[in-house]
Amino acid sequence: MNRLVAHQKDLYELRFSPMCKPAGEVAYLTQLESHTTRARMMMLWRIAAGHLNWGPRESELLYQSTLDSISEAFDVFHYPVSQIMLDARADVWEAGLAPKPVQQAVEFAAGLGGKAPPQPFEEAILLGGELVQLPEPAHYQAVLDAVGAPAASWLVPTGALAYALGAREIAHAQAKAVLAGIAASGARRVIADGPETAWALLKIYPDLGLDLPEGVQVRLLSQVLAESSPAHPVGLGLVCVHDSRPACLIADQMSSHLAVMPGYFEDEAEFGVGGVYEAPRQIVERLGGRRVFGTWTRALAKSCGADDGLWLTYPDLARGLAGQRLEYARQLQAGAIITDSPLCAAWLGQSPDRANIAVRWLPELLAEPEEAKA
Repeated sequence: MNRLVAHQKDLYELRFSPMCKPAGEVAYLTQLESHTTRARMMMLWRIAAGHLNWGPRESELLYQSTLDSISEAFDVFHYPVSQIMLDARADVWEAGLAPKPVQQAVEFAAGLGGKAPPQPFEEAILLGGELVQLPEPAHYQAVLDAVGAPAASWLVPTGALAYALGAREIAHAQAKAVLAGIAASGARRVIADGPETAWALLKIYPDLGLDLPEGVQVRLLSQVLAESSPAHPVGLGLVCVHDSRPACLIADQMSSHLAVMPGYFEDEAEFGVGGVYEAPRQIVERLGGRRVFGTWTRALAKSCGADDGLWLTYPDLARGLAGQRLEYARQLQAGAIITDSPLCAAWLGQSPDRANIAVRWLPELLAEPEEAKA
């Protein structure tokens, strides 16, 4: 199916958007014009209009990038850049043209195991869609135990990774398995371990034609912890909150026109609105952290490389993005990066560029002191 054709009008207009270029991420790393959002949108327009066919380099450029939600947020008209990228990837995957690293990443996504579905009549499930991707999730499970997790955790692939890579059939099968487990459990609440899991439940499943069982409520773990966690200041110092890519895709509102004005730092809410942004910041402030932020926050937050499967497909590029994110925290004089995404925490935490920057998954701040220092 040629999904890209449906975006031809938007792609035609995006060729002239002045906002696409300054929001580039991978292009800043490689200094290649072909990695800029504008260049890729131009390429995709030519393909949609029939002026260019998919070739090895075109397919590679599609995956040597993020899903570009930052460009979507940076553009004052909020063109659906992320959806365009997702649909183009689905076209390439179905045509059998995906680069080998992408095929290997999809194999990884398809082979992800998981715990057995929760027992029947669980009131709530903590769905570990990000945690299941980590090679050693035991530490994160120990943190949840120390915090007193609000529900029994179920580590299972949600289909978000396969979906981001264009493998819609695999994503659909994994989504159906998750929904069957939720239905069998009788749970009325599903708590997402991070924004990617919430993105799957709230956005990807409807796009795949799948619905949550009637009456089931989806909450983010950060939101639940913000509502229930006690205040016990721990002397965090200056903190940079990192918002992962999927946070932008489930937020209530993207950045306003004020946020893209040079030098604007008055109201952080102008950079994006939603519980996915507010909950981590409430917890950090409650624990005595002093937040610092610059332009690249909330909907404009640059990727740390753990989003959209880039850490699997082109890890060198993903490591470069992690280094850029850590350096940005240093520029803000932050001593720590806090994120509600366990995948981002793990990726940033293993970066060789993390010297003098502590990286913490949000629940670690609420765990027992011994665990938080582990």
